[in-house]
Amino acid sequence: MRRSYKLITNCRICDSSKIDSILNLGNQPLANALREINDLTEEIYIPLEIIRCNNCTTVQLSVNVDPDIMFKEYFWVTGTTKTATDHLEKLSTFISKRCVKRNPSLLEVGSNDGSLLKILKRRDFGQLYGVDPAKNIVDSINESEIIFYTDFFDYNFTNSFTESNGNVDIVVARNVFSHVPDLVSCLKGVANLLVEDGLFIMEFHEATKILTEIHYDSIYHEHTFYHSIKSISEAAKIAGLNPFDIEVSPISGGSFILFFSKTFKEKTINLIEHEISENNSGVLTFQKWEEFAERSLKNLEDIREYLSKNTDRRVCGFGASARSSTLTNAIGSGCQNIIGIADNNPLKQGKVSPGLHLQIESAKKIITSNIDIVVVFPFNFEEEIISFLKETLNWSGEVYLPLPNTPRVKQI
Repeated sequence: MRRSYKLITNCRICDSSKIDSILNLGNQPLANALREINDLTEEIYIPLEIIRCNNCTTVQLSVNVDPDIMFKEYFWVTGTTKTATDHLEKLSTFISKRCVKRNPSLLEVGSNDGSLLKILKRRDFGQLYGVDPAKNIVDSINESEIIFYTDFFDYNFTNSFTESNGNVDIVVARNVFSHVPDLVSCLKGVANLLVEDGLFIMEFHEATKILTEIHYDSIYHEHTFYHSIKSISEAAKIAGLNPFDIEVSPISGGSFILFFSKTFKEKTINLIEHEISENNSGVLTFQKWEEFAERSLKNLEDIREYLSKNTDRRVCGFGASARSSTLTNAIGSGCQNIIGIADNNPLKQGKVSPGLHLQIESAKKIITSNIDIVVVFPFNFEEEIISFLKETLNWSGEVYLPLPNTPRVKQI
């Protein structure tokens, strides 16, 4: 069997060897590697640690993981949450607002189940394309007018694509360019794919939110980078892409949508103000990331203490997400009284979580009147989940919210 990961010794962006450890969450299984209940094969455990480059300030994972074992089969789909689909409607408006061309062609990198492309199809767009390596998801899409490729996006892909289809007007990458180790090469691929006056839109979980609200549950092996505006802008400039505007996104508990052009454009006041705010936040300093690590470890202690005090009550989780995998495996044996995890994604139901093997079932099946506590793992969907518990399941009890910041308890 080939080695599943490789430790890095130099920054992926600037190649500096001056890198420091920030937070080590131990050896963990792949966060989205859900298992069948009777699967007895040995799980892969890989170091889960983030590091920081002293030269360019980029925060990144300490390992490169073989992408084939993470992305060829995937269980997260965009269209299963109202929060995500509502956001895509707004994003489609942002894209239309900034593209002056009529019927522009567009390619989405990491198109997943095609949720965004299906929305764009209803608007004034030309030919739409999606590329995603998850064959199980791409094969399930029934959209004849949208062309999907089952492949990894890299520079070689863009060469073969343009030979067949020509260049495109717009490229969109939503929360996927944090996943790729060779980021600069992928960004050069974007520049290669775009027409000269083309538009590139990239969404990413903002490092300032991760830092200030201790989103350490967003650390998992798929997430190679934890981008600031500065770090992604510097990488994009190497590839010949110029940031000129920004929007705020609710995805992942707080994200940015950055807009880039191949031809130079003046930065908007909005982008300049966000860059100043980021610089003032301390996210570009090592000291603030040291504080982040201390607060994260304290949060883990608080969660373990809460669970240990409630061993006589029936506890279940909600959201079998990658976030929940990081969190439960970091908590460890303290999760032993969690009877299972509720999730509304049918692809996940009937499986078990990585590492601790907590059984995943539909919310209607697992959250019954005898459940005393529901631990909400994906806090970025807190309002939607609590509304679902109250209004759809008619459940009442104690909701425990481990993150962000200090753990909270809500009675519903």
